Amino acid sequence: MKRNALVWLLIASMMLPALSACSESAENSGAETTPNGSVNTPSEVVETEEEEPEMGLDTAKLLYADRNYDGYNYRIADRASGDWMTFDVSAEELTGEVINDAVYNRNLVLEDTMGIKIVEAPMDSVTNTVKTSITAAADDYDIFTDGLNSLAPLVTQNLIMDFNNVPTIHPENAWWDQALYKDLSVGGGSYMMTGDISVMDNYGTWCYLFNKQLITDYSMENPYDLVDSGKWTLDKHNEMARTATQDTDGDGKWTMADTYGYVTETYNNFAMWSCFGYRICEKDENDLPYFTYDGDNQVTALMRVIECQYADFTNMGSKSSVTGGGSFQDNTRENQFAIGRALFYYAGMRNVTLFREADTDFGIIPAPKENEEQAQYYSSYSVYNLTAYSLPVTIQDAAKVGDITEAMAHLSVYTLTPAYYDQTLIGKSTRDVESEPMIALIMNTRNFDLGVCFDWGSSFSSMTGMTVPDTVASNFAKGKKVANKSLEKFLDKLAEAQGRG
Repeated sequence: MKRNALVWLLIASMMLPALSACSESAENSGAETTPNGSVNTPSEVVETEEEEPEMGLDTAKLLYADRNYDGYNYRIADRASGDWMTFDVSAEELTGEVINDAVYNRNLVLEDTMGIKIVEAPMDSVTNTVKTSITAAADDYDIFTDGLNSLAPLVTQNLIMDFNNVPTIHPENAWWDQALYKDLSVGGGSYMMTGDISVMDNYGTWCYLFNKQLITDYSMENPYDLVDSGKWTLDKHNEMARTATQDTDGDGKWTMADTYGYVTETYNNFAMWSCFGYRICEKDENDLPYFTYDGDNQVTALMRVIECQYADFTNMGSKSSVTGGGSFQDNTRENQFAIGRALFYYAGMRNVTLFREADTDFGIIPAPKENEEQAQYYSSYSVYNLTAYSLPVTIQDAAKVGDITEAMAHLSVYTLTPAYYDQTLIGKSTRDVESEPMIALIMNTRNFDLGVCFDWGSSFSSMTGMTVPDTVASNFAKGKKVANKSLEKFLDKLAEAQGRG
């Protein structure tokens, strides 16, 4: 993937509201863009040699002013509970909280402009509930959002629509995530989409946090400079992590009272490996997946990652008693970083806003490269918690639903996306200016992978359970036959669903 040149231009002007946080430039998709990254029209790409005026919310809404859907209820099903519940669909009133107010303002403009009402349907088991509705041929929902792993199985069940077949949705537009659109299409069909329409995908994107004070205390190289110079690599990461690891209280035991170089979790076996540019599956000339995870380079890379994950300088190493996670309670990896007893922390962007309330001063950078020869940085994500949208096949008027969906995504460029950056960057008293370009880099280099979403033959999930480097190749070999059969069955079902069988 190429870096988004538009994003870097906007970084220089301090993140103007038009920044599309999770999409590649429309230049890569053939779309004609204005100086702030928005496409000329919501319905088609128009070529022009004239310079387009800078667009904002008031201008963008005029592109939809000729619609009147007579009070239509636009029904969105989403997650109702848990740490990863959806909070960017609906807002009842202005509260002063930046995301809430952005959602409220976006929806108000959208509803007034198009003559609709946004109706949120929060539920605990989104995909299962919607699947039951679709199977019963009920037109209960217009669109729904859930984790990638939950949505993926619906692709071959004829339950969700191909976004490419909805005439009023244009996935090539800059407000749709171009990396996800490209990487997660299959057989030419695109069944899951996200972009500026949501911040839940940003929250589910993985990033590295580093303790600025420990960098100073140990006279280490500035991580921002390492990233910019291309020298932020796994070897450099491990060198710095070893330096920071200290028996702080001097009692000879490794507890939360001590300092660790790196706090992590088992999922990061995969996450760090994918940031070296590897995928479980690549795609052929027909946009169909095939396995690549067990090549020599891939195996060697995963061995190095596991060595790092279970090294003595991590919370998962043999020395440590800090093994828990998921909260800021004592003896968890989150708490360890929050109290300033860890140099690096690798997890979802969701936790960044939580750490802003802690006393520890930290910065945000992408995961390290495999080596300096790696051409670019890549970013990973949680396949469970990075959410996307899908369209039920039971929609009665796909053109109308698509038109509303496209407008919602477009107007989010000027409301939800800038609000996300504000929420993520503002700490107790200051704005973390240095992290702004790093977040843009992270969002624009996500390495999506069909093999992760579908996990054929546990080819993905088996990675997260590996703890011994020398067993990687044999574990892959044991599971490859089952994985191949699982993928073959999927391809047969896909061909049937797409009318190619």
